[in-house]
Amino acid sequence: MNTDTIKQRLNSQGIYHSDDNILDKRSVIGYEKKFKLSWMATQLNTFIVVTDFKDEKITSTIVDQHLTESFNFTKTNYTGWPRGLQSAIGVVSILISNNIDEDAKEYCKKLKNGKKWAGFTIPVIFNPDTKEVHQFDKNPMWGRIYYPHFKKMINSLK
Repeated sequence: MNTDTIKQRLNSQGIYHSDDNILDKRSVIGYEKKFKLSWMATQLNTFIVVTDFKDEKITSTIVDQHLTESFNFTKTNYTGWPRGLQSAIGVVSILISNNIDEDAKEYCKKLKNGKKWAGFTIPVIFNPDTKEVHQFDKNPMWGRIYYPHFKKMINSLK
């Protein structure tokens, strides 16, 4: 997984994407809008924010900063239905690095910063050397109906 393969996979899934800066690093940002009756007739607007940190060490602080800046980007750029009125925003924040500390891995598994008003932030770290993906291991209660979709989306980008 790298930013070029992410772009290819987003294209093949018909997901719009663009380039922007998150934490002063070039990032790929995909956007998908879906409405499902099985989601209690809600619309989920998912932003996929992928940033390659190369050899930079990923800590839980960097993951949290990436989530925050990514969520702020979506609030600025989202123009759909108001959040909370049958509409939610999901931000899948993917950091790519071959240098990851244990706290950052745990942060991703436990979704430590995942709850927002009518929104979700999902941290993911990918190590291109080992091919390990660090992501949530259980669907939380808050937003439970959306997490299988998030997991499927993350897995489709590997």
